[in-house]
Amino acid sequence: MIPRISGGSDPVGQARRLARKGDWRTLWWLILSLPLPQAVGAAAYLKLRRWNSPSEADARLAALLTGIGTKEAARLGAELFDRTSVRLHTSLGVVNPAGFCLRHPVVALDLRGRDLHTSRLVTADRTGVRSTLYEGPAQHWSMCALDGETVIARREFDTGGHRGDTEIVEYTPGREAVLASGGGLLDAVVKPTATGWVVGTKMAGVALAVADGQQEQLDLRDFGMHSAALFAVDATGTRIAFASENRLLVTDSRLQPQHELVLDTTLRKQRFNAITFVGDTIVTAGWEEGLYRWQIIGDRIRGLHSGFGTAPRTMFRLHPVAPWNLLVAEGGNVNYHYDGTTLERSSAPDFLVPSGPDSEGDDLRGSRAVGKFLAAPYGRLAVYEGSLASRMRSTDDFYSTVVQDLEHPLHILVKPVLSLDSTDADRVRPHLAPPGGAAEMYPLTATERAVLEAAVEMCAWAPQVTGR
Repeated sequence: MIPRISGGSDPVGQARRLARKGDWRTLWWLILSLPLPQAVGAAAYLKLRRWNSPSEADARLAALLTGIGTKEAARLGAELFDRTSVRLHTSLGVVNPAGFCLRHPVVALDLRGRDLHTSRLVTADRTGVRSTLYEGPAQHWSMCALDGETVIARREFDTGGHRGDTEIVEYTPGREAVLASGGGLLDAVVKPTATGWVVGTKMAGVALAVADGQQEQLDLRDFGMHSAALFAVDATGTRIAFASENRLLVTDSRLQPQHELVLDTTLRKQRFNAITFVGDTIVTAGWEEGLYRWQIIGDRIRGLHSGFGTAPRTMFRLHPVAPWNLLVAEGGNVNYHYDGTTLERSSAPDFLVPSGPDSEGDDLRGSRAVGKFLAAPYGRLAVYEGSLASRMRSTDDFYSTVVQDLEHPLHILVKPVLSLDSTDADRVRPHLAPPGGAAEMYPLTATERAVLEAAVEMCAWAPQVTGR
C-alpha cells in the first residue's frame, strides 16, 4: 500500500527538500498524496532521469503531471472556491437549517429576515436565490426542497417554553399548506426521498412519509426504537436508515422495513448519535466517540469498519461530500475530516477551515469552526456559513452564506491524485464534450479545459500505480 504523505502547509517546499536529498520514492508518495494543483507544483522537483519509475502507470502519471504548467495549476487551485460557489449576502437563521433536494441542484435555506423577529425561507442554486417562499415570524427547524419552488418544512411560532404550535408545512410560490400539526411533531426531522418526503418524529417514535402521493406510516416502537428523528436517506432516495439507542432499521422510501440490527447494550460507545450514508454504506457516530461503517450484505446489516481511535470526541452531525471522497464530522465547535472510504483522518480542500487537532489532548486552539458546513448524501450543493470557508474572513463575510456547486467539473482538482478513478472521469468527461452540440453548463477557459483533460487521463492510470 502506498502511504499518504502529508504536505503540511508548504507541500512544494517539502518536495524541494526531498529532491535535494535524492529521496525520489518519498517525493513520489508525496506527489500522489496531493490534489492535482499542488501535485503539479511538487512534481516540478521530480527528476525523471534520476527517478526509477516503478511501473508504466507511475511513469505515465508523472509525465502528465510534469506536462502541466505549475503557475497555471496553482492559479486554478486558488480560484477553485470562487469558481464553484456563489455568495448570498445574508446569514442563516437562528438554528442554521438547510434542506437539500434529491432530484435537483437546489437547497432550501432559512435566512434572517428584515429584523431579529422574522425569517425568510428561500430556495437557492448555483446562481443564487431562486424563490422566496416565506417571510414572517415563523422559525423553521428542519426542511427539504422537492424542487426549486416546493419546500416541506417543520416550523414553529412559539419560541417560549411550550412550543405547542409545531407544524409540517408545504411552501410553494404565493401559497402555504399546513399538512400536519401538534405537539407530537416537536423536534421532528424532514428529508426528501425518491418518491416524495419523510418526517421522523422524536416524541412519538413514528415516521410518516408521502410516497407518490400516498401517505405511509411506520411505528418504530414496534422495533424497540424510542425515536424516529435520527435517520438518513441515501443518495438514490430509495433507502432510509433509522437509528435509536443501539438499534438500526433500514426501510425503503415507503417505510417498508427491510433490515434491522440490535447491538449489544453493554457496548455503550456504539449507541448511535449521528448517521449518514457514504456511497452504499451507512456511517454512524457513537455517544462515546468513534465512527462506524455498516453495509447490507445479503439480508443482514454487517459492521465493516470501526474508526473508534480516529474520532477524538463525540460527533453530532456527519456531512458526506462524494466528489471529494470526504466525510466532514461536526464535533461541537470544530469539524474533523475523514476519508470517505477508510474513515481515517484526511486532509480537506484548502478552502475549508482547518480540521480539528490530532492530539489526544484535543487542543482546539486555532481550530475552532465558527459557523456551519452542510452537505448531504443526495445533495449536489454544499453550504458554508459564518466564516467557515477560509476565503471568508471579513466582517461582511461572517454574515454571509455561501452555496457551492458540487457538480462543477473543477472539483476533480480537490481529490488526491492517487484517489482518482473512473468515477471521477465520468463526472468530468461530459463537460469536456457536451453531447449533440448542447450548450456548456459550465463554460471553461482553455487552461481549465487542458488541465481537466489531463486529469481525466490520470484517472485511468492512478488506480494502477505501484509507487514502489
